[in-house]
Amino acid sequence: MVEPAPGTPAALVRRLLANLLKAALTADDRHSLAWRQEARRIRSQLMANPSALERLKIDGLWWLAIGDAEAPELRAEEKMIEWGQPKICPITIAEISASDFDVDRAVQHLRETAATG
Repeated sequence: MVEPAPGTPAALVRRLLANLLKAALTADDRHSLAWRQEARRIRSQLMANPSALERLKIDGLWWLAIGDAEAPELRAEEKMIEWGQPKICPITIAEISASDFDVDRAVQHLRETAATG
């Protein structure tokens, strides 16, 4: 997948997914909270133009987000999920766009859908 241009809806969705995944991976409550807050901020930006999300292919963005979240400098903190992420994004564009989207539920969902061996 081609890298999305900064500030585009695709780049924002990628950053949202990466922050949700970082929050799911880390065992450090302070860092998890910071990534959750950043995810909320990014989602708020996305909701300024929700129709722009309809054309996105989230699974490609998901794989880019996994690479962002599983960066070598973050590995020491990654204690909540042991093995790997699903190939298909466990969060849909419709869920991200929904008025009742909840970052904490999304983080928990990512923890539950990870392959744990």
